Amino acid sequence: MVETTKKDIYTVLKQRVIDGYYNIKMRLPTEDALIEEFNISRYAIRKAIKKLANDGLVYSVKGKGVVVLEQTPKTKEINLSLEEIDGLHSLNSDQAIDRKTIIADFQQVIVDEKLHHKTSFAVGVPIYAIQRVRRINNKNAVLDINYFNAQIVPGITPEIAKDSIYDYIKKDLQMKIAVVKRQLRIEHADQIDHAHLNLGINNCVGNMISFAFNDDGKQFEYTESHFIPDNFIFNQIIKF
Repeated sequence: MVETTKKDIYTVLKQRVIDGYYNIKMRLPTEDALIEEFNISRYAIRKAIKKLANDGLVYSVKGKGVVVLEQTPKTKEINLSLEEIDGLHSLNSDQAIDRKTIIADFQQVIVDEKLHHKTSFAVGVPIYAIQRVRRINNKNAVLDINYFNAQIVPGITPEIAKDSIYDYIKKDLQMKIAVVKRQLRIEHADQIDHAHLNLGINNCVGNMISFAFNDDGKQFEYTESHFIPDNFIFNQIIKF
């Protein structure tokens, strides 16, 4: 039995998850097992697990316990909660919004070393590599560069990609999307951005990077959403 404090339990469990200590079963031990190991209250255990969930490290699934999300060097970079940021929220415009999706590229490829370092998918895994231009009010405003694990999300077609891949995942595949980790940054516009986006005088793009996991803790998506930075606002409400 390990004697520890309420603060320590979170730190110990977090380090174990990051180090891959629970990686074989992809589950945290039960509350009773953790209580016995750390000689601490159930409340303290639940509080620590909640903090791990807010960090994007674990996800509680009814009937499965606490699932440990896959940890790779890439996903470890964004082990923090960005749940208040709800994607590309809205245009800086009072006009009615007319949206259209254009499939710029669609292919199935095998992950090589370069894609592995970019997406965190294992080398040799088949993936869908998709580029979608989001045309908003007759302006190419967003470029989505999507990679989906074809073993976890099979059957994606250009028609599905043009509509909604997430609707297909939830409704047709009946798969639970558990956690999406996001990282927001500003980058210099690349050749692909100039080719697909109406950048105007902008020489940079916003980039919302997303890693998505199912309720087995498996990463099924890596996406970069490149957008014209002066066209979008992000809203966040902080409650005290």
